[in-house]
Amino acid sequence: MLDEVLLNRLKAIDECGSFARAAERLFISRQALVEQVSMLEKQIKFPLFSRSNRGTFLTPAGRTYLEHSLQIVNSYQQLLRKCREQSSGANSITIGSLSNLPGVTLPKICHEYCKLHPEVKFHFKDYALQYFFEQFRNRSIDITSEYIMNYYHNVDDLLFLPLKKVRQHIGVLHGSPLAKKRKLDFSDLRGHSLIMYSKGIGKAEDTLRAYIQKWEPEIRMIDIESYDSSLITKCMLEDAVVLLYTTRSYPALISIPAAWDITIELGIGYHRNPDFEVQELLLLAEEMNKRMDLF
Repeated sequence: MLDEVLLNRLKAIDECGSFARAAERLFISRQALVEQVSMLEKQIKFPLFSRSNRGTFLTPAGRTYLEHSLQIVNSYQQLLRKCREQSSGANSITIGSLSNLPGVTLPKICHEYCKLHPEVKFHFKDYALQYFFEQFRNRSIDITSEYIMNYYHNVDDLLFLPLKKVRQHIGVLHGSPLAKKRKLDFSDLRGHSLIMYSKGIGKAEDTLRAYIQKWEPEIRMIDIESYDSSLITKCMLEDAVVLLYTTRSYPALISIPAAWDITIELGIGYHRNPDFEVQELLLLAEEMNKRMDLF
């Protein structure tokens, strides 16, 4: 049987680039770590790591082994959870979201769903964007929050139930001359720096980027790979504004709707062959969307 602890140790070695640094992070001896890997390599009959002047990293076969093994372990844990819930007469739905994007539609959908199906439990998990689609692929998530539809992905199993298109927002610091505006247009941002995702992460961002590069050279764009706790500091240091999705992403910023027509498409993500409980939730979401109960 696959050992989840050992698999995570393989991952640590690859991330640290050496057995010694990985052992220090894991609070075990380097010798014990080397012996565990050597024993596993004898069992599977191929090397997991290659060593060079750059350090110690997974071989192509080792990376494939680790990624698929983690998926198997995760799927097995999900299977056990489902079986235990069924055995106890309970079922559940796991919702995955990004920590900096509070849900707009899902809280309402879940609230109505619980009225109809009080026996079903909800589990909520937040992930950083760089790990989100991997977790979905591993089936740690049953459905995604509505903003995930805007991001590029390569998960064949991921489908979306489209809900609505919403405006982008601009986050500005308190005290900024822009803070008094009810809407912000390109003319308002000329001479300012705009913090936004790097190219290739978000669809709406890339549309906006292409327009600014062609028509608004006075707006300087600052690329970031993730929206994290340092965002407010970056705004202060760069005297910048930031592209947001909602009015509630960062309470420390004043969020103002953008006046342009570039929008963000919202939709709930789900697996190609969802469980019955998820199917029921999607049907409810579709009905509520038609009744205009979600926005």
